[in-house]
Amino acid sequence: MSRDMIFIDAKEGLSGDMILSALIGILEPAPKEGFVKRLEHAAGAESLQLTLLEVEDSGDQGIALHYSHPEPRAFGTLYSECLSRTTALCERLGGGAQTAVAILDHVFAAEAEAHGLPKDEVHLHEVGRPQAMVNIAGIGAAAEELTASGAGKFVCSTISTGGGTTVISHGVFRIPPPASAILLRGMKHKTGDAPGERATPTGIAAVKALVSSQSDDLPREFRRRSVGFGTKRFSGRLGRTAMLFV
Repeated sequence: MSRDMIFIDAKEGLSGDMILSALIGILEPAPKEGFVKRLEHAAGAESLQLTLLEVEDSGDQGIALHYSHPEPRAFGTLYSECLSRTTALCERLGGGAQTAVAILDHVFAAEAEAHGLPKDEVHLHEVGRPQAMVNIAGIGAAAEELTASGAGKFVCSTISTGGGTTVISHGVFRIPPPASAILLRGMKHKTGDAPGERATPTGIAAVKALVSSQSDDLPREFRRRSVGFGTKRFSGRLGRTAMLFV
């Protein structure tokens, strides 16, 4: 396996917030400070307050993102609005629009196929939320910053999807739900060792947009390691995405 790459370990989870947290954690201290400030500003444009939490769980230390906003909002967002919001957020973040739009396109294409609708007629619920918009734009911008610093290509492990059922805006579905199953085509994945949804559509779409290949040859030597934590527990452990700067 070549050097100068980011290895994404997706065995214990894959979601927009976990991927973004892990990307932030693997930045060098000076770029990280500036990026976090821009991310907080971008979140504010979506009426969100963003807090980075230092987390320790089951022997791992890492970062989790916490968003708060004044009041609940209803969502059912069309592609055109999501595209406009994502590109505006990337401008505030200083880049990353190409990757962010690719993530958005993957999600909308999968949802369109799942619902039998043209992409422009799909209304997204979970991905249309402000938190998801900030995560998608943040992933694009952070990945671009890492690439500019010499990170090279992105490689991902086999994706653990979880098992059982999950409740989404359209009802109760077996894991992976339809859009995730479509996104996973051609990607190495497995059900994992605990019930619950480990890999979300946004997380899968982000990997689809970022990675050039998949491998389970976990690098033994690396320059930096980071962990992005989620909020759900699987067999007592918080879900997490780990990254290695090789």
